[in-house]
Amino acid sequence: MTENDLEKIIAIFEEGSMAKAAQKLFITQPALSKSLAKVEKELGEVLFIRSNNGLIPTYAGKYFVEKAYQIMKLYEDVRVEFCELNHMRKGTLKLGSAERIGALLLPELLKKFSARYPNIQIDIVEENSHTLEEKLLMGAIDLAIICLPLRNANISYKVFYRGPIYLGIPKDSPLNDRSYTKTGEKMKYMDLQDVLQEKFILTKPIKKTRMAADRILKKAGQKYTVSIESRNIETTMRLVAGGMGISLIPDIYTRCYDTGNEISYYRLEEKYDPYWKWAVIYNGDIEHLTRPSRELYNIICQEGCKFPTYLCT
Repeated sequence: MTENDLEKIIAIFEEGSMAKAAQKLFITQPALSKSLAKVEKELGEVLFIRSNNGLIPTYAGKYFVEKAYQIMKLYEDVRVEFCELNHMRKGTLKLGSAERIGALLLPELLKKFSARYPNIQIDIVEENSHTLEEKLLMGAIDLAIICLPLRNANISYKVFYRGPIYLGIPKDSPLNDRSYTKTGEKMKYMDLQDVLQEKFILTKPIKKTRMAADRILKKAGQKYTVSIESRNIETTMRLVAGGMGISLIPDIYTRCYDTGNEISYYRLEEKYDPYWKWAVIYNGDIEHLTRPSRELYNIICQEGCKFPTYLCT
């Protein structure tokens, strides 16, 4: 069994289709099928079964792919470590990112990294946070940028951004009259106790924005009603702008999505811990990461909380 065989099995697993995997590898489907049959014969196990949804890995298939990721990472680590003797003139770094975070942070971060190490290829893997944690533990990616909390306690992480979460209220709502000011503060405040009886519009429970919102609301110590749930924070904001309810919205998204001044935003008291955190996650110890991974890790920790200039006005 060769490195090429492992690469083909991983492609089948990731694509869930012989045709798509063959296209990804730039080989014919019959050639890929032949390679799969050879590996299965060598192992004495069936790795994939056909279904209406494509190729599904068997228990043996999942185990094999997990080990294949680890072996492929060892191959890459050896290549990169030897490349350090040659001033990092080639190599590949696999970086995971939650989609919305990646869109905000990666352009500037990777621009800086590529300026220093122009010959290191960056492979970006955009998935939800839970999938990224699994891929990290499998060895399919080197680092990832996600929102806390983590599902797996065995993953190491470093928080690089702690951002405020605001209460968003439709601009014409009488609730706005309950706001108040603090000396030396430009932004007005609203106490959660004064709005808990209102209808909240929040993202789905699996979303990190929802987890942060639930944590904040529970600190108020009373029950609250969620009238509408959405998978998309932008949709949530536009529903608030349409007067459908109120919401808890991270500061960065108030700058990303224009709602035409239809939402009034308010700060919350510190006792509610109205913040959420972004972190760079990795497996094991920093010292055990490849040099490109360590360099990108340092850049993320130093520069990760710097957003594009168009969001900083």
